[in-house]
Amino acid sequence: MTPRSPQERSTTSLIGRAEPPIGVGMPVYNGEPYLAGALRSVLAQKDADFELVIADNCSTDGTEELCREAARTDSRVRYIRRDRNIGVTANHNALMHETRGEFFSYATSDDEYREDRLALLSAALRRHPEAALALSGVEEIDENGQVIGHWRDESPTVQPDPVARLRHRLVNYDDTMHFYGLIRRETLLRARPLEPILPADRVIIAGWALFGPLVVVDELLLRHRNHAGSDSKVNHARLFRAREVPGDQRFYLPNVEEGRALLRMIHAAPLGFGQRLRAYAALRPWLRRNAVPMARNVAHSAIDVTRNRRPRR
Repeated sequence: MTPRSPQERSTTSLIGRAEPPIGVGMPVYNGEPYLAGALRSVLAQKDADFELVIADNCSTDGTEELCREAARTDSRVRYIRRDRNIGVTANHNALMHETRGEFFSYATSDDEYREDRLALLSAALRRHPEAALALSGVEEIDENGQVIGHWRDESPTVQPDPVARLRHRLVNYDDTMHFYGLIRRETLLRARPLEPILPADRVIIAGWALFGPLVVVDELLLRHRNHAGSDSKVNHARLFRAREVPGDQRFYLPNVEEGRALLRMIHAAPLGFGQRLRAYAALRPWLRRNAVPMARNVAHSAIDVTRNRRPRR
């Protein structure tokens, strides 16, 4: 496929005839340290017709200037600045509707794409019309861009039965690089959106697997940066929830909410009656693993409530 030039993209968009087949959504908040490199890597994509929509969650550093410059110089870029910080979850979910195209991918403000990433992933989805998502191998890099490891999906979620795929995702629950794959927009919009819980990426990947196989391009097409300020370092469920849903957290039960999110995910999937029952049954191992943590959630919440009800002296 021969990509259109930015000038051609601008013209076709203005008259409303064509839309790019790929929408890339980049949520960002105070991403200045690595943002320029992330933008360059996305805009350097070859043999892929796409748009990049940046959703700035009311940044206070130099993010706005970098994004406005990118939008000014490349008509494939659309910049949206929130009036206020709406939280990580809401910013990600809004991007689903603010981008266009048959396929969609999240891009972070600190990762980098290999120049053929979008071309290879979109080609994989076209070769496999039954697939919901295509993903690749990943290079793990540090703050300075030095390679510190690799990740590959050694056990792909490609089973023909949707419930078998769900079971497979629950066994491999902690593998979350699928979240940055290229997904069919139809799947993205029919599945449940991200929930305001810490393991939201794990839940949504399991949900996507109910829509179709998650096929793998066995090349290292993404450079994923691990650094002190990355969202992956936020690992306390209540702190994350308080950031996303301000208010009284005494009644927030993290593991219980995760279980409810998994149930909602199954309810939204395109399953027959028998398949849905099997999908609910597939959660039994997860429930067994989380029975004690859920009981602790309830106990901690009860203690918090009791402490706050004691009269002050």
